[in-house]
Amino acid sequence: MRIASGTTDQYIYFVAVDSTDFTTRETGLSSFTVYRSRNGAAAAAMSSPTVNETDATNCQGVYELLLDEDMTIAAGNDTEEMVFHITKAGMAPVTRTI
Repeated sequence: MRIASGTTDQYIYFVAVDSTDFTTRETGLSSFTVYRSRNGAAAAAMSSPTVNETDATNCQGVYELLLDEDMTIAAGNDTEEMVFHITKAGMAPVTRTI
């Protein structure tokens, strides 16, 4: 997935599953902890990650994370990779890259 430098209104999706059986989709979750790293930088916690549940009935366990922090790449670079590590008690951790 590619997102233009400086764009802060895009979402990535992830599936939240139970941390015990790694199968059961988790609904109704809130207060996620999200760490981000861009272009090899140290991981930093997102200050107030916006995570929405897409649809607890029709898309059980599917959530969307707003990419609104640290989204401007360094001058002179055409692209940079970012990683997001999403955690919540009772949910298996999820790692996504863009």
